[in-house]
Amino acid sequence: HSHLLLSPHLPFFAFAVPSAGYLLLLDPTTTSWSRLPLPLPAPGAGGAGHHQQAAALFSPAAASAGLLAFLSDASGHKTLLLANPITRLLAPLPLSPTARLSPTVGLAAGPTSFIAVVAGDDLVSPFAVKNISADTFVADAASVPPSGFWAPSSILPRLPSLDPRAGMAFASGRFYCMSSS
Repeated sequence: HSHLLLSPHLPFFAFAVPSAGYLLLLDPTTTSWSRLPLPLPAPGAGGAGHHQQAAALFSPAAASAGLLAFLSDASGHKTLLLANPITRLLAPLPLSPTARLSPTVGLAAGPTSFIAVVAGDDLVSPFAVKNISADTFVADAASVPPSGFWAPSSILPRLPSLDPRAGMAFASGRFYCMSSS
C-alpha cells in the first residue's frame, strides 16, 4: 500500500512541461517556484535510459493535495502512476478494470485516503470507443487493514462527451467533468 504513503498535503500547484522535460511547482504560501526534472522514472527503474522510456509511457493526468497522477499512454487497461514530486516517491495502482483509449482522469487526495477516477473512452472493440463507464480506485490508510481497490464500474450519463484534456474537478464529495457537447 505504498500509494497511501505519498501524500505530502502541501498547498502547491504543479505545471507539467513534458516537452521541456521539467515540472514547475508554485508554493503559494511562500510565493516561490521550484523546478523538478521530468519525466519521473517508472517504478523500480534505474539509469538514464529508463527516464526516456517512462516519458513515452506516461502522461500527466491529474493532481490533488500534492500528489500527481500519470496515466499510461497505451490503449487498453490503464495504469495510474501516483507521484510525490517533492519526495520522488512513486506508486503504481493496479491496472484499471476497463480497457480505455484516452480517458478523463480525476484525483482527490486527503490526509489518509484518496480517490482516483478513470472515465470514458471505453474500448468496445479494437476500432471503436464509447463513453460508457467510469472506474474508481479507493484507498484508505485509516481502515484496518489499510485498503486500496477498484470499485465496481459505474455508468456515465447517456451520450456524454468528455474532454480528457479538461480533466476533472472534485468539490463537495463529487467529481465534475467538462463536456464538449
